[in-house]
Amino acid sequence: MSADLKIQLDKAHKDLAALKAEYDEFVYIVSHDLSGPLRQIEGFAEIVVSKHVDSFDDKTKHHFELIQGGSNQAKLIIEALRNYSRLNTMVQPFTVINLSEVVATVQNKLLAEFNNNNITFSVDNLPIIVGEEKQISQVFEHLIHNALLYQAPERACHISICSIEHVDSWQFCLTDNGMGVAEKMQEKIFKVLKRGVSGKKFPGIGMGLAIVKKVLQFHQGHIWVESTENGSTFNFTIAKDLADE
Repeated sequence: MSADLKIQLDKAHKDLAALKAEYDEFVYIVSHDLSGPLRQIEGFAEIVVSKHVDSFDDKTKHHFELIQGGSNQAKLIIEALRNYSRLNTMVQPFTVINLSEVVATVQNKLLAEFNNNNITFSVDNLPIIVGEEKQISQVFEHLIHNALLYQAPERACHISICSIEHVDSWQFCLTDNGMGVAEKMQEKIFKVLKRGVSGKKFPGIGMGLAIVKKVLQFHQGHIWVESTENGSTFNFTIAKDLADE
């Protein structure tokens, strides 16, 4: 590599790092500054309701419920954006991770949350990898949570997880037999605040898969989905040559 090219690459890396830092700061400042007005809206709405609710007709009560519900949803979005922007600065040292133990912990946690007997898992022996354990746990938690949430009502939920070894990376495949993801949404669902389903039917704000994608980028990997009306397979990779500390 020539000296000039090395200088250009170093400058490009520095410019990219500065741009990412500027973006993270922008998201944090915007989310922080929006929190104040939302607290005011919520606070004054609660005061009005507490003092005058007996004089409200049904339509007015519904309007205030919409105000409070919208305020709560906005707070969830702001907090999610804030946490997303912090991902760059909250990375802990990479360590050796036993993925079988991580997935078992996530599985037990989510089964207790959903409390549904019509759920079965099939998990292969997963490899030991190097990565940031809390973030890798988030990846599996978001993906398994989605598989449990978007179940197909006409069949019992089944989730399988396997791994494929490549030369430079591990590939993981999480397959469910749920509702599937529409083809036009299969790339969009990994973007911030994008969802593949109606918010009226399913809770959420569309941040889980965006977080998964960003975490995998930290681990020099990527994610994609293959889906039909009979279910989805989320494939993702994690590099092998991540140094533990």
